Amino acid sequence: MRRLIFSLSLVAFATSAMAQTDPLADNAGIPNYSRVRDDIAAAGQPTDEALADVQKAGFKAVLNLRTADEGSLEEKPKVEALGMEYYNIQIGSEGFSPEMVEQFKDILDDNENRPILVHCASSNRVGALWYIHQVLNEGEDETAALAEGKQAGLTSEALEGRAKAYVEANKPQ
Repeated sequence: MRRLIFSLSLVAFATSAMAQTDPLADNAGIPNYSRVRDDIAAAGQPTDEALADVQKAGFKAVLNLRTADEGSLEEKPKVEALGMEYYNIQIGSEGFSPEMVEQFKDILDDNENRPILVHCASSNRVGALWYIHQVLNEGEDETAALAEGKQAGLTSEALEGRAKAYVEANKPQ
């Protein structure tokens, strides 16, 4: 029992320390913000003011998973004016494609883009694509990858189902 309490205390301390060292952790202009890796953050749609905070925090790139109908194209000049790279993978209601998953991998694999903020409207699509990426490109266990996807913002059962179906259909044989 003492070990369990000690372990939980360490997790709480580490989480608290991470929040204290991450200048964006409590930024009200970045909904559902979380770090999935030290140099990869997930979030919902940041405000224009929060984009400036993202740049000030040292981020080099922003990857927006929203569609043009959701305003993704209007964000590009704002991000570039701040000196950051801008990428857009438009994930709509049709779900995921191999091209989207490959583009996501390529953007994340380019160390020049790190640290990177990956966002959509709520971070739901970020979590779903993170789950897919972790399983298919990083070889992570599906259960662990799903937990990471949920940490990154995956909350929709329907989107989770589409992501799982994509993984199942695209697993190497």
